[in-house]
Amino acid sequence: MSPTSEIRVARIIARLNIGGPAIHVCSLTSRLPAPFVSRLFVGDVAPGEDEMSDVVRRESVQPIRVPGLGRAIRPTDALALWNLIRELREFRPHIVHTHTAKAGTLGRLAARALGVPIVVHTFHGHVLDGYFSPLMTRTFLTIERALGRVTDAIITLSPRQHNDIATRYRVAPSDKVHVVPLGFDFSKFDDLSALRGELRRELGLNQDIPLIASIGRLTAIKDHDLLLESFRLAREDAHLLIVGGGEEEARLRQRTTQLGLDGRVHFLGFRSDLDRILADTDAVALTSRNEGTPVALIEALAAGRTPVSTAVGGVEDVLEGGRWGELVRSRRPADFGRAIDAALEEGRVLSEAEVIARKAYARRRFGVFRLIEDHVALYRSLLEKKRIS
Repeated sequence: MSPTSEIRVARIIARLNIGGPAIHVCSLTSRLPAPFVSRLFVGDVAPGEDEMSDVVRRESVQPIRVPGLGRAIRPTDALALWNLIRELREFRPHIVHTHTAKAGTLGRLAARALGVPIVVHTFHGHVLDGYFSPLMTRTFLTIERALGRVTDAIITLSPRQHNDIATRYRVAPSDKVHVVPLGFDFSKFDDLSALRGELRRELGLNQDIPLIASIGRLTAIKDHDLLLESFRLAREDAHLLIVGGGEEEARLRQRTTQLGLDGRVHFLGFRSDLDRILADTDAVALTSRNEGTPVALIEALAAGRTPVSTAVGGVEDVLEGGRWGELVRSRRPADFGRAIDAALEEGRVLSEAEVIARKAYARRRFGVFRLIEDHVALYRSLLEKKRIS
């Protein structure tokens, strides 16, 4: 391939809602080196969701809106498919790279309808376990297997997810499935010392209060009920920060009151100042029923904090079996409550050497520069295989 050849990459995602996938696609769109030229095609966030506009600005990305594209299955999907075909016909990409289930379906259909040479899809988690009824799950599995046959490469974010896609659900053969962990710019977590105390002052909390945070969408799959019930059984002097928003918020606020936790649980909504939050946090909790790659736990490690999580999806890979945090293999509140206490205790006595080790691990395994290098290597191998120059 000539070093001066322009290689056009169309990246497609259903929406840029709060979370790891939005950060991921924005970084890839803005940071791929020449000769790659990228465009990002997106739909709109759902009512009640916030878009990661701060990341879009920081990465200097100009997303192209595709009418009809979004997360939910709806009658406008046919319109979204037509609009994607029209946009891709104008851009003439060499590579179409789709992200998440809905965009993965419509984007790959559009790419194959136009004869795009290379089609890649990334699973940011999957909807094949714990999301839908058995009938709906079988339907989605049938669709994913059909799409797998017309996809040149599938990316999973962890070895466990690779096993799910290639072996457990047989979406595609193993040699077509590549493990490429997420990658982030962690520079804002390099030195948090100047921010310490700011969040506690905002909340009226003194420096001696143990503080644990849960960061993510307030949706059923995250199982915040387990978090609240476990926190009720943990040490009585601790406070819990629930960072994020979603359809479960009103019910979870009511549940907090029912459990007698008012005054100890703080709902902060969507926040972009995670550096300020993690500067004052001792531990970060995750109680998901299913999880692809847990961004909140990765960012906790990048800030030198202690994660505590249920052992689901890609969590065990990220925490390396418990080396980098507390793993809970049951869903009993008493067990998770004890793990919260252990994480808070550990987080408050970490040595500087242990903090540095966690930060170094996060940057080595999940840094943005490694992410870019991995994608460039995969794209180049596919281009060479197709003899595209």
